[in-house]
Amino acid sequence: MIKSYTIVLSHDDWSRYTERFNEEELYVKVIRRIPSLDGLTENVMGIIYAKDKESYRQIIRMLSRNETTIDFRIIDEYKNKSNIRAIYASIESLKGRIAERLLKDCRIFSMSETIYEGMERWNVIADSENFIKIIPEVKELTYEFKIIEESSNPLLSVKEELTPKELSILKLAFDKGYFETPKRIGLEELANELGISKPAIMQVLRKAIAKLTEKSIKDF
Repeated sequence: MIKSYTIVLSHDDWSRYTERFNEEELYVKVIRRIPSLDGLTENVMGIIYAKDKESYRQIIRMLSRNETTIDFRIIDEYKNKSNIRAIYASIESLKGRIAERLLKDCRIFSMSETIYEGMERWNVIADSENFIKIIPEVKELTYEFKIIEESSNPLLSVKEELTPKELSILKLAFDKGYFETPKRIGLEELANELGISKPAIMQVLRKAIAKLTEKSIKDF
């Protein structure tokens, strides 16, 4: 069964730096994570918000120099008198991290993360059976850990926003293992099963995932 969870945790990571600030002063939001096909790295996109230049510079240094970071760059940056906002993209190693445990051993449908006040708040939509099994391993990597089960079927919360075609293809892709790492089925195989072109199914999945991700982030 697909369920939605919020995990609140802290561990030995750069995110501990944020504990001296509240959410109105500094936060980082990881809005997209795409694992590589070999499962060794992930492509990450996130948002940084800082109230002052010094905390902004410090968090940039920590993100870019973190031992798991392979590549880091600022994509866009907006500064005014009261705050700084930036969008960043990075390539990060998955080895030994919480993300590795979740992506490797769970059927993850969506995963985002918000960091402030020294705590990480993960929003995860996953197959509940696999997710519950991996929780003990995730706990071992943290200092503090709390899990909240939010919904028995998070797809229902966005059902009205998805077209019937988007919903049916999204559910089929999930059931067939398209979102697993490594994938159990590729886009071409999905397209053949549905009798549509590969570009067409790719476009449908992108639109559906974008809607689901936007809904998850807004609810978070």
